[in-house]
Amino acid sequence: MDSMFYKVIFKAIENVENKNLMMSFKNLNSTTPIAIPSEFINKLRDLSENLENIIHFQNIEEVLIIGNLVSRYNHNYYLINLFERVNGEKQGYLIGNVNELGDIVLGVWPFNRQLLKLTPDVIINTFDEMIKSPTNYRKICIISQ
Repeated sequence: MDSMFYKVIFKAIENVENKNLMMSFKNLNSTTPIAIPSEFINKLRDLSENLENIIHFQNIEEVLIIGNLVSRYNHNYYLINLFERVNGEKQGYLIGNVNELGDIVLGVWPFNRQLLKLTPDVIINTFDEMIKSPTNYRKICIISQ
């Protein structure tokens, strides 16, 4: 079975024993790119200035593509959106920026999620809800390169 994963390597903090901090995302394998309007990420960054449950910081060192599929795009930079809903459910998206397409969703965390349920509408609605109702989330984190 063809599959692809993205392994994100984070910058290590000085005095941290384990310098190999990483996280893996499963490729969505979407036939068409799932575009995230840039205003969603910008709005979340703006909200992080006033809301304690939203944070934004830079810490992505490198993203490795692993698997037997070839990425269709070259990515200018990467973002990670991690969030925890008030019910304790944790999710995350790896987002890559592509010339002429903008920000697109590349992968999902954790892998055990049923990827078939993650339609473009579901993903866009999740971002929309984060902006309109951030109190529905315990934590929202944007990590950039």
